[in-house]
Amino acid sequence: MNEHEHEQKERFKDISFINNISSMAVIGVSERRKFFFLRNHQEHFQGELYAIHPKIKSIPNFDDGTQEKIFRTVKDVPGKVDFAFIAVPPTKIIEVIDDCVEKGVKLVSIFTAEFSDAGTEEGRKLEKKLLEHAQNKLRILGPNGMGLYYPKLGIAWRPKFPHTSGRIGFIAQSGGICNIAIYASQELGMSYSKVFSFGNGADLDFVDLLHFLINDSETEIILGYIEGLAKGRGVALQEALANNKKPTIMLKGGKSKMGSVAAKTHTGTLTGKKTMWEVIFRQYGVINVDTIEQLLNTARLIHSYGLFNISNIAILSVSGGYGVVLVDLLAHYGLNIFPFNTEIQKQLDQQFFTLGTSSNNPLDVSAQIYNSESIYNIIDIALSDKNIDGLIMDLPTWYFNMDYHLTKDPNFEPTILKAFSLGHKHNKPLVPIIQRVNCPEDRIRLLRELNERKVPVFGDPFEFVPLLPKISAQYIKMKSR
Repeated sequence: MNEHEHEQKERFKDISFINNISSMAVIGVSERRKFFFLRNHQEHFQGELYAIHPKIKSIPNFDDGTQEKIFRTVKDVPGKVDFAFIAVPPTKIIEVIDDCVEKGVKLVSIFTAEFSDAGTEEGRKLEKKLLEHAQNKLRILGPNGMGLYYPKLGIAWRPKFPHTSGRIGFIAQSGGICNIAIYASQELGMSYSKVFSFGNGADLDFVDLLHFLINDSETEIILGYIEGLAKGRGVALQEALANNKKPTIMLKGGKSKMGSVAAKTHTGTLTGKKTMWEVIFRQYGVINVDTIEQLLNTARLIHSYGLFNISNIAILSVSGGYGVVLVDLLAHYGLNIFPFNTEIQKQLDQQFFTLGTSSNNPLDVSAQIYNSESIYNIIDIALSDKNIDGLIMDLPTWYFNMDYHLTKDPNFEPTILKAFSLGHKHNKPLVPIIQRVNCPEDRIRLLRELNERKVPVFGDPFEFVPLLPKISAQYIKMKSR
């Protein structure tokens, strides 16, 4: 091992074993909480699962009598234990950590709070003692965190988390933000490789987990929510980002003065100056967003179309007025409504046959929307223009409800859905806006169908238009490396 490799190894804690977890224990199972954390992992965990409590002898629908699964301490488990979820009072935590080290547990997640997050000297001392007893033999997520969600292996801290694995990794100090992101994933048509809620980050911190996801073969897109870093970890963060070739989107908490105070109360973390974070994100091509919704919507666009560079956009609208509003909004964010080239314009002219329509960009199809085959052709032709980087269109929900159609065309919906998928044919983002105006059942049905086709649907252009230049900037940064 050369000097650089040794320094890197020291700078980033090794957790590559996570992909091979085959056994776990829930330490501190609680009858009062109706065995909440045990039940959640019991739903889908693929390996051996044990319950640890000094007094509980039986748990309904867990131990069937054919195999012992409940033990007084983790040391009493006859087989190996790779991972442990710990939910015991702070007064018991050191004893449990000693047991885990003796047992050879590789990773623990500590749900227990009241360490540095409490803002007291006593809490800080307990957190320091926690690390001393781990002896650098045991990797720790937390304390004051939810730990690891790994759908491929069925590791999940809450009930009914999706068990379908995907290619998106997520790191967050906040367990609540993780919960939102995970539960929202099905509606957004996304799935996660791994999600880390690391709380105070006493041992494994944001940088360690980012370095892991950058090198994780199961992860292609990285999301992060970060409040701050421990002193001295900035250089390691920059080194991790310098070696990163994956699309990365970050939400920084505690950017304002009041937010910084809230972050210190939340996880006891130093947030750093807003400008410092902005410079780092810009330097290393990280997409910097302002809300959890933007974080997820940016991931959704990249998950559907990969990183893309978008500057010149075609608009297709059923309302001339709505098209004008979109032009103004796109112009505000530095995006162009570019004229079609001469040959493409001639082909488009031939597709328009209804009064009150316009074949120029923005395309105004008006009542011709009911002729679904012509709409398919118009979108196909528009996206074939080499000067056009993508297409945005609006189509309110009632067009997908036959009760609103004068002539019932059974081919309308399947043809329009095929048209929505043309972005993949041309390798250009196509983003439909289906406004939340009425027919909610139809909208839900469409969302599910389009999720299957990897077509991201939005109800409001503000949900995605401000994100397009950010994605383009990261595309350009990545290409320049």
